[in-house]
Parts: sequence; C-alpha cells; structure tokens
Amino acid sequence: MSHWIHFNCIDSTNAYLQRLQAEGQNIDGYVVWTDFQTQGKGMGKNIWESEKGQNLTFSLAFDMGFLKASDQFLLSQAVPMGILSILDQHVPNEKLWVKWPNDIHFNGRKLGGILINSTICGDKMGKSIIGLGLNVNQMKFSNLPTNPISLHEITGKEWDKDILVHDLVDAIAKEIVLLKDSNTHEALRRRYLERLLRYHEWGNYEVNGKPLRLFLDGIDSFGRLMLHDANNAQHLYEIKQIRFLF
Repeated sequence: MSHWIHFNCIDSTNAYLQRLQAEGQNIDGYVVWTDFQTQGKGMGKNIWESEKGQNLTFSLAFDMGFLKASDQFLLSQAVPMGILSILDQHVPNEKLWVKWPNDIHFNGRKLGGILINSTICGDKMGKSIIGLGLNVNQMKFSNLPTNPISLHEITGKEWDKDILVHDLVDAIAKEIVLLKDSNTHEALRRRYLERLLRYHEWGNYEVNGKPLRLFLDGIDSFGRLMLHDANNAQHLYEIKQIRFLF
C-alpha cells in the first residue's frame, strides 16, 4: 500500500477516507489506522466496541474498477480470506470461521468485523473502502450480544499491533490482486465456503422475530445466504434479513 496514515484518535477510519474521497483525493492505496475510534461502526446500525489502544481498527482503500459490479461479493470473500491467512499462522490448533457475510468468529464468539463501502460506476465497481475491527489485546468486554473475544484471550499472549496491521494489510492486498484474474474466482468461492460458519450444517436462526431451524446450503453469486428447512423449502436472505442464533 502506498500511503499510510496513523491517528491516536479519530471518529472513524472509514469516514475519514470517505471525506478524502469527497474532497476529490485519489484514495487508492491508502491505509488509515488508529488507536481508538469514537464512532466505530459495524454492519447496519451496529456499534463497534473497542478499548483504547488495545485493538486494531483500520481502513484501506482500493480502486476495484477491474471487477464487475455483479461480482462485488467476491471482495467480501477475498478480505476475510486474507485475514485468516495471517491469523491461521498464530492460531493453528483452533478453528477460526467466517460468519456470513464477513465477521471473523472463534467458537461462536466474535473476534473481528469487516465493513465494506463501495461505489459503482456503470457495470463496474469503483473505489472500495474496507474497514476492519479486530479484537487483539483487550481482555474485558461489555455484555454484548456478539459475545466478543480477543486474540490475547485465545492465544494467551500479548500481540504487537504494528506488526499485525502490516501483515494483515499485505495479505488482504494480495487477495485483492488475485481478483484481477477471473480464473481465481471459483477457487476463492470454494475457500470461502470451507471457512463459512455452519456451511452444510443445521443451525438456529431468527427471521422477522421468529426462530427457525435451517440448513445452510451456501451463498449465491450475489452473496445471499441460501438455506432450506426440514420440509426442503428453500430460503434466500439478504444481509440483515436473518440473524444467527447461538
């Protein structure tokens, strides 16, 4: 990445890059990271809780104009695969999973979350801003419904955040470069499914306030969750239409 910016404190790294973009700056290759966000966001209206100086909160920007707009979910698959390629080196005896669409989970507890904001230019993607929050050294969390956990809690050691953020950014960038070759897309989809939480398993979900027992069949090309129930009725859900129950 060509341009790194670090803040001790900022409202949101994603919002900062969005402001630069609105001012006409070319943000391709930018990385913005901070020790603390005052307005960190998750998917939808979710708030990202992070203790000051203990975790990683950063955003990176890419020009995704080489990718068709209809293929934009490939980016949501590439980013967590890059993250797991680094974390797997340090958590070899435990399984980390991607909770659809792109949270990182450990034993049903949230380790990290990804938020992607993309622009569309005709039938192509434009700039994408990828925000990542990763629980690193924090040891105590509020009683949140996501039941968060940190790398320190999993591994029993304190992590060097400076080294980790550079490793993660490099790994994500490598995955995104691979997207330029359409021959890699199917392999990426398979890798994502291999790490998808509850893939080819029954699980408990909530839809419109109603609990359902469903079997997760996979993901369609638009990133929608495909499931079926005990009567083999097929279900297809967009983000925020369904909630995982643990």
